[in-house]
Amino acid sequence: MAEIQEPREGYVTVAGIPWLARMIDKARLEAAGVIDELDLEYPCPMDQQLLQKLGISGKAFQEIATQNQSDQAIVDELKKRNALNV
Repeated sequence: MAEIQEPREGYVTVAGIPWLARMIDKARLEAAGVIDELDLEYPCPMDQQLLQKLGISGKAFQEIATQNQSDQAIVDELKKRNALNV
C-alpha cells in the first residue's frame, strides 16, 4: 500500500493564496477516504474560511481538486467560476 502524503503546510501559497495548497491536498485526501488516517478534517474551520472567501462549497472545491491534476489547472477552474480575482 502506498504511503499517505501529508498535506502541504498552510503557509505554502498557490496563486498567492496561503492555505490553498493545503486545502487542495486535504480535499484530495478526503476524496480518497484516507484523511482520517492523518487525523485531519476537511473542511476544517480554516478551510471553511477560505471556501467562503472563494464563494464555493467544500464539495464543489473537492470535485475541482480531484478532477484537475495540477495546482494551475485548479486555479484556472476557480477563475472560470469567478472564485478567484487573481
